[in-house]
Amino acid sequence: MSFSSNAKAEVCRTRFEGECCELAELSAILHTAGSISISDGVFSLRIDTENAAVARRAFTLIKQLFGLHTKTQMHSNPLKRNHIYSLIIEDGAQLVALDTRLAGEEGFSFGADASFLKKRCCKIAFLRGAFLGGGSVTNPEKRYHMEFVCGQKEFASGLLNIIKDLGISAKMIQRGASYVVYLKEGDPIITLLTMIGAHSSILNIENIRIMKSVRNSVNRKVNCETGNLSKTVNASLKQREDIEYIRTRMGLDKLPRGLREAAEARINNPDASLKELADAIGTSKSGVNHRLRKLGSIADGLRTAGR
Repeated sequence: MSFSSNAKAEVCRTRFEGECCELAELSAILHTAGSISISDGVFSLRIDTENAAVARRAFTLIKQLFGLHTKTQMHSNPLKRNHIYSLIIEDGAQLVALDTRLAGEEGFSFGADASFLKKRCCKIAFLRGAFLGGGSVTNPEKRYHMEFVCGQKEFASGLLNIIKDLGISAKMIQRGASYVVYLKEGDPIITLLTMIGAHSSILNIENIRIMKSVRNSVNRKVNCETGNLSKTVNASLKQREDIEYIRTRMGLDKLPRGLREAAEARINNPDASLKELADAIGTSKSGVNHRLRKLGSIADGLRTAGR
């Protein structure tokens, strides 16, 4: 199972908090995974989901809230190599549509009436249903991304406002014919998953965040050490080139004693750091650096004179 499927299965195990919250959750599931059909004068509702746990959750909600019999179907999806679970409500479907605000005086739109979502617990339950019906969360090992795919702009805007009312940062974009409410950072995703009851998934995200932090810290240190080593090697090569040029053009014996000691120490210790060279000739690190710079200036002067 994917990270998202596991999170949904976990959310489906949360207990029902009350009839108002059950209604809010079912409403969101119907708005995100449901559809309405009228055939030969028969009004029916249908919920389609790829997650068996979500289908069981919706079945239980419909039975507890309305006491209705729900037809269930399962068929294979050859493109995704998975199964689609369908719940069909016929008798009592109009009542379900009205009570969950799937249908109202203004038509089949969430914008018709959202008064049943005034309480905080109902807003959280609505988010839970929206996640179960049309949400997904990317494996945090790859990136931080959570989204809710909505068929109607009014519903997406309402969902975005609910998320913001709960103090979570989110945005909305249009993707083809759908509207997507999404979260792109770790902290808002963790906050939302905590609210809807995906606690084990949160622990997994936190573990991954810690691993990423440690890995990034190690990489930074390795890169820093590699960079410093590269600088040391390049500087040593340049210093030895300068010293060899001086040896060839004028000889090291003509150098002052301090410069000659620094030159011989570098030639004899090509991989040594400035600190190690300083210890070898009995001076300070800045003193060695000054002498090597002086040798470089002498070599540059000889090169200029030889042109």
